[in-house]
Parts: sequence; C-alpha cells; structure tokens
Amino acid sequence: MKKLVEIKDLRIENQLGKIIDNISFSIYEGVNVFLCGTPGSGKTTLLKAIAGMRKYKGHITKTVPVEVVLDSYDFTKKTILEELEYVRLNEKDKKIVNKFFTKSVLKKNILDVEESILKMVLLCKAFLRRPLVLLADNLLSYLDKKTVEKVLNYTKKNKITLVTVSTAIEEALFYDYMIVLDKGRVAIEGKTLQVLEQEKILKRLGIGLPFYVDLSLQLRLYGLVDGIYLNKEDLVGAIWK
Repeated sequence: MKKLVEIKDLRIENQLGKIIDNISFSIYEGVNVFLCGTPGSGKTTLLKAIAGMRKYKGHITKTVPVEVVLDSYDFTKKTILEELEYVRLNEKDKKIVNKFFTKSVLKKNILDVEESILKMVLLCKAFLRRPLVLLADNLLSYLDKKTVEKVLNYTKKNKITLVTVSTAIEEALFYDYMIVLDKGRVAIEGKTLQVLEQEKILKRLGIGLPFYVDLSLQLRLYGLVDGIYLNKEDLVGAIWK
C-alpha cells in the first residue's frame, strides 16, 4: 500500500501542558481511518496539525494534497447555490455538486436548512478542491446512513482516503482502521473490528461499542455465537445456525 501521510513523534503543547504527546502513525491509500477518543484527547488538534494549521514538534510527511474540513461555518452567501459558486463551476464540478444536492435544495437559503445539509455543503466544497486525503472533523455523524454511504462511495471512486473524527461510535463500522486517543496518546489502533474487540480498554476510556458488536461479544461469552456481527440480520442468522 502507498503511504500518503506519515506522522512521527508528533508533539503539541499549550500553556496548560501537552495536547499531543509523541504520536506516530501513517495514513495509507484507500485505508479510511476512524479517529475517536476521550474529550480533550487531541483529535481536532491532530487534524489541524496534519493539515498545516497548527504548529508542532516532530515530523509530518505528506506526499499528496491533504484537505481538512472542520466542524465550523464561515458561509458568506445567501443560498447554497451561491455558496458553492455553482454558476462558475465547469460541467465536471457541477456533476459533483449534483450528486449530493437536488436543484430545489441548492436554491434554499443557507440559514433555513438543517444541520446535515450544512455539513454536506462543507464536504462538497472540499471535494471540489480535489484532495487525495480528506480530514473530516465530526461531520459525517450528522448525516443519515444513506448519505454517509453516498459520501464513502464517492471517496472510494475518486481515490480519496478519508480520516474522520467522530464521537458516534456506530460510524466506526464504515471504516477500515481505527485509532483511539487518550490524553494526547494513542491508546489503541488497528483494524476496526480488532480494536472494537478491546472492550475492556474502550469501556475504561468511556467509549461504548456499536450495539450489535457489543451484543455479539456478550453472546460469544456464553458460546451462542463465535464471531462479531455488525447488524441484526447477520447476528440473528448466526444464533439460528
């Protein structure tokens, strides 16, 4: 796999102490990463450092364009259509916008739409800048499952590697790799299902498990299933084998 970003011995401090304390990991092409952790563990700060928005000590090596989308708004136009500068876009870029917005939604006043649409505006603006690594700070958790799948399908088709910070643990199931931060350090990392099996560590950190993963683990203790299942259909099927 091609290494797109390498973070090595990353350290960030402020007046109160260490925010990021000697973190090292890499981002590989096509391996989407779910980043979660305890409150104040440095998740957003880490994204800002990777994107070049925060001073740090250590090393960050990027071989491709990296874009960060933070959970904040600086919209200046009245409608979504105007905010995305739709009329100035070429036909290829208009097709990107049309994947995520209907014509009627594009015409709406940006102050009158729900939170999920505002998050999609932020993501769409990032897609138009053609990143190969997209860092998203707590955005996809506002979207419904169908829209999340649409976003992930788009990133996969266009070879965009996604790194998402989120507090919605159910969202982890969409990702290949998982990193859990605690007090500025990596507490656990690895393939998502392998990390989710570390139930005791996650619960000690105050991080729950996706419902069907948690249920699978409990049933496995009693010998009722022998694996981890991500949805009701697969779990029920395993119980009734």
